[in-house]
Parts: sequence; C-alpha cells; structure tokens
Amino acid sequence: MGAADEIFSGRSTFMVEVGETADIMREATKDSLVILDELGRGTSTHDGVAVAMAVLDHFLNSVGCLTIFVTHYLTLTDFGHLYPTQVGNYHMAFIVNDEEESDGVEAVTFMYQLTSGSAGQSYGLNVARLAEVPHPILVRAAEKSKELEKTCISKRQRVKLFQNLMTSQDSGKMRQHLVALKAVGEGTVCEDT
Repeated sequence: MGAADEIFSGRSTFMVEVGETADIMREATKDSLVILDELGRGTSTHDGVAVAMAVLDHFLNSVGCLTIFVTHYLTLTDFGHLYPTQVGNYHMAFIVNDEEESDGVEAVTFMYQLTSGSAGQSYGLNVARLAEVPHPILVRAAEKSKELEKTCISKRQRVKLFQNLMTSQDSGKMRQHLVALKAVGEGTVCEDT
C-alpha cells in the first residue's frame, strides 16, 4: 500500500498521482508554475520513467511553462542534453567520504545545497542507514545493489557491442566484436571493445 492510496475508492497511490498530473496537464498554461515531485514512483520503473518522460515532454513542447520536475530517474537527465536552453539539471550537493561503512555502503554527507548538474547516482542506501534500517538489511541491500549495477553495466556493454557489430564493415573487427559480445554474455569483464 502506498501512503496516498485511497482504499475506499479503489485508487492506488499511482492512480491518484497520475490523476492529479492529468488535471495539472489540462489546466496548465504558459504562465503556470508546475512542480512535480517523483512522478511515476508508484509503478514499475519502466512505466514510471515512460510516464515521467512523456509528461515532461508535454510541458516542454506543448505548454512551455516553468516546470520544476524532481526525480530519481537518471534517464530524465537526458532532457538537459536534448533541450540545453530549456532544461537545467540540478541536485542536492553531497560529499562522498573516502571509506565505506561496515555495511558496504559508501559513506555520504548530504550538504542540503542545490547544485548545478545531475547527481549521477542515487544514494538511497545512505538514506536507509539514516532511517536506521537494521545493519544486516543494509549489508544485503548493498550486495543486491552491486549485483544489479553489474547487470545494468553488462546490458549496456552488450547493446554497445551489438551496435558496433552491426555497423562494422571490417570482418576482423566483426570477429572482435563477436568475441567481446560472447565474453560479456558469459560474465567476463570486457573493457576495451
């Protein structure tokens, strides 16, 4: 259950959120100030990102109003590159300390200062530590986070290698890309491809 579930009317947190967002989209004009916080968090990551991207695109290209869009979806930072004169990426400043804590999570000090640029990664495990999540749970979460990160990196490597393979004209290079693609598929680290 989400914090904003409307149990008696059968509306999930996500349904409430997108309903409110739809109302904002209908009413907003170029003179509006729109503030959206963590749009898409109440559903799957893919659907959440897709909804957030489409809504942000709507405000940029159809409404043209000042929009403050708070998100942890790193994919959305691409809008800053696509629309450099319209979109600015900002994050709350932090300092990554030199040592990891005993739970395997990087030690981070949050500065609570708005800073230009995207954060580059989420520090949710640090927030979990601040919320006093039990140590064994943090250790397990740190392990799972590292596993998931490796999986994502591996998938990105495979996509890049496949793109290189498909655009390569040289049979020697094609063979190199195939070998590298096979190595990544087997879990072998493949740096220079």
